[in-house]
Amino acid sequence: MAQPEIAQQTDNSSKAHWQDSEVDVLLRHLVENRAAGGDGGNFSMPTYNSAAAAINADQAIQTIGPLKTGKMAKTKWTSLKKTFNQIEIYRGVSGFHWDNVRGAGIEGVAAASVWDAYVAPKVCHY
Repeated sequence: MAQPEIAQQTDNSSKAHWQDSEVDVLLRHLVENRAAGGDGGNFSMPTYNSAAAAINADQAIQTIGPLKTGKMAKTKWTSLKKTFNQIEIYRGVSGFHWDNVRGAGIEGVAAASVWDAYVAPKVCHY
């Protein structure tokens, strides 16, 4: 039996492309409004919407792709938090090195092998 074809979305106009300058404005805005995020950095949509407005209003930024939305700002913040949390976990593992200038400093085959094992998807067998 033939499988139905799955139409792939080729329109990338709705995808956000983040430049460092846009991330800087996002982070600056969230820091300025950190009280709205509580202890866990869980901001509400009005905060993300105002962050997107701040990014879009910054004349120094040449945005690539569509104007940023609150949903895009929330997705980017969630991704940044996930990356930060993974780095914090990695830093806490005995024998692993991390610094904020050079990162993990992975050099050589042995170090690359350890890193590959660390970042490999983990399978839970329940």
